[in-house]
Amino acid sequence: MKNENEIREIIEYYASQRNPAEQENIVSMLREIQETEGCIPIDAQEIAAEKLGIKRSVFTCIMKRIPDLKEANYSHELVLCTGERCQNKNSLELLEAVKKELKIAKDGISADKKVKLTTQNCMKQCRTSPNMKIDGKLYTGLTKEKVLELIRGLK
Repeated sequence: MKNENEIREIIEYYASQRNPAEQENIVSMLREIQETEGCIPIDAQEIAAEKLGIKRSVFTCIMKRIPDLKEANYSHELVLCTGERCQNKNSLELLEAVKKELKIAKDGISADKKVKLTTQNCMKQCRTSPNMKIDGKLYTGLTKEKVLELIRGLK
């Protein structure tokens, strides 16, 4: 964490509230941490969970429901469909190509920390498979070459 003292101060403030583990309080705290740090680092989540007396998984659930809250300070989000029809048209090969090109770590973040990669079981666009979303925009009928071209354009 770049601003550890400031983050601890934010956590202390919210921990001292009347109902610190209330979802509204948690969301406000997470937003404030993200404003300060650019994201909500896992170590900040662990400190906050301990102070609030809750499990860190609570933060994960909340951040999944509120997409603008993020654990890493990435610029782009890729979501690759791995549903059955996309797999039948080589989406897993595309996934491996993206992972290799961006040097994706186990947390789904690229080596340069600019891209987050996730998968989705089905995007309900089976007619045009394989499919991928880049920053929410759908790309269809992809090939390995087209995917690599798209992600190289992100840098």
